Amino acid sequence: MNKIQIGGILEVRGLTMIKVLGIPNQPGYGGKLLTMLGDANINLQFVAESEDMSSRANLTLCIAATQTKLALKLIENVKKNNGIGQINATPNVTALTVYGPHFREKPAICGRMCAALGNAKINILGISTSISSICCLIDDQKYLAAKNALLEVFKLP
Repeated sequence: MNKIQIGGILEVRGLTMIKVLGIPNQPGYGGKLLTMLGDANINLQFVAESEDMSSRANLTLCIAATQTKLALKLIENVKKNNGIGQINATPNVTALTVYGPHFREKPAICGRMCAALGNAKINILGISTSISSICCLIDDQKYLAAKNALLEVFKLP
């Protein structure tokens, strides 16, 4: 299998993944929650949102581990007043991002990244894409194996 040329691999280790589940799926609700975290100087390293089978929104975000206590406190306060279903925190997460350029013209990148991690027995905890990048969240302890797996399928400049 030929390696696909990419722009590079970014990594951010030592994150906490927070899942805010069962959010009211209303315009602006997620924005208010994310703004509240930003106003508290909590930098979001990863954000993905989806809708569940009961038409509620689910938000996955990653922050520096040092900001976990404050973020959970703020989100818990919102939960009490606004009907959030559940909050889950997973420590020791790494965000691995494969970036372009020209991913629009290379349809195999996302599949190759996910398959490489799967073949290395690395579970993807979350995934987010943009026009020029794919970011997968993994357990920190699997970082080295994950990076090596990506280097098997992608060619760096």
